[in-house]
Amino acid sequence: MDKEILQRYVEGNVTPEEIIAVVDWLDADENNVREFMALHKLNDISLLNQPDKQVDIQKVKRTISFRKIGYELAKIAAILIIFWGGTKLFETNNITEESIATYQTLYVPAGQRAELILPDSTRVWLNAHSKLVYPVSFGKGTRQVELNGEAYFDVIHNEKQPFIVKTQQMDIQVLGTEFNVASYSNSSDFEVSLLRGSIELSSPNLPSNYRMKEKEHVQLKDNKLIIDQIADYDYFRWKEGLICFNNESVATIIEKLKLYYDIDIKIYNKRILNSRYSGKFRTKDGIEQVLKVLQIEHKFSYTKNSDLNLITIK
Repeated sequence: MDKEILQRYVEGNVTPEEIIAVVDWLDADENNVREFMALHKLNDISLLNQPDKQVDIQKVKRTISFRKIGYELAKIAAILIIFWGGTKLFETNNITEESIATYQTLYVPAGQRAELILPDSTRVWLNAHSKLVYPVSFGKGTRQVELNGEAYFDVIHNEKQPFIVKTQQMDIQVLGTEFNVASYSNSSDFEVSLLRGSIELSSPNLPSNYRMKEKEHVQLKDNKLIIDQIADYDYFRWKEGLICFNNESVATIIEKLKLYYDIDIKIYNKRILNSRYSGKFRTKDGIEQVLKVLQIEHKFSYTKNSDLNLITIK
């Protein structure tokens, strides 16, 4: 990896293409992670020796915490944090306290998860392939973050400062509550589960806002809300590093594995797609552990091509 790109990455001055290149480089070898962290440490020391930047650095250190379990201790460093001064983050044309704030982006790569604490003490868990954009400190207006992916929020109650999660499909406004939302930019699917409190969903494509009740699960399909009750609370154990399936079709399971582990899966054995399975797996055990267990019940073979990042099921 080009040292100049790594240095600019640490400083938050890279292009989207360079971010992807750094992520791929980190995932390729644990020694790369160690090299990156050593560079990051040197940069932090340099910043701490600059009096005019000490306050921001301390804020950053107070607002981020990672939950690392077992083998992930070595790889969790691949979770990437970028800092920059933003004026266009939430597409506002007004010069406000929020629009000139410093924002951070937390990106979680395939097979990983992360936990962080926002400046208002709200706790957020991010699933694999997810990105959260949030300010170093919240101003006096709304507390606003931007999500691409899946996250579980435990929001601190504050009536004077509503908390807003902006996603590609719709916005979620809360005062203090606990909910799970999945909204990836490469998919039109959107779903949110409310475990505690109350949240309101809004979108220009909906005729009116919808206020969710506790234990409700909402999906967005063809610009229509499908409302039912939460069926499986084990699903939310992804926060603990568990992938849980409850009577799900193999086709659905395969789609989730492709997302969580960032790998292409081609299926030639179509007869297994409608078969159903229930079970729990540790994320850190990898995709092949899931496939080997599924093999026992559904009788198929598979090959993995690491060079092509491809699994073929026959």
